[in-house]
Amino acid sequence: MSKWQKILLGVFSVGVLLCGIGAGVIFTEFSSLAYGGIQILGEPDIRTENLDVEFEPGDEKYLITGWYQWRQDTVLTDEKVPENTVRFHVTYNSKRVIPRTYWDEENQEISLQYSWLGDDDEDMKLLMEAKDLFLKNIKEGRLVSFDTVGVEEVTVTVNPANVDDIRLIY
Repeated sequence: MSKWQKILLGVFSVGVLLCGIGAGVIFTEFSSLAYGGIQILGEPDIRTENLDVEFEPGDEKYLITGWYQWRQDTVLTDEKVPENTVRFHVTYNSKRVIPRTYWDEENQEISLQYSWLGDDDEDMKLLMEAKDLFLKNIKEGRLVSFDTVGVEEVTVTVNPANVDDIRLIY
């Protein structure tokens, strides 16, 4: 073995040793972190509204769809809801979203949708807030999840006379 080969082998061996030490330090630091839960970004303005959609019952069931992951398995019934009406009871952050309903009579579909509010400045402000909270929590030895409140909860209710006219689709 020549002198240069011995030098290169020594440099390679030192590099592998340093990488192993670095990986061990990173693993030790990462394994000592605790989960700090979910932190909400921004200052939400939570509101609750009832959005009613009137429909005309037909031969086929109307499909209740939406941009929301339903937490209920079936449509609730309530005598207070007028007949031929679907009521969406929506809890949402009015600073981030506007809920709206859509009735597609041709496809027999009633949908709950929402529009996102905000602009680039607001999004950048939330990003900087997330960065600051992330660094603060890392210094304290915690990992956290971040969320912005949008649509928090939706309940779909109809009059008992119309329970056979609609179906909730996930």
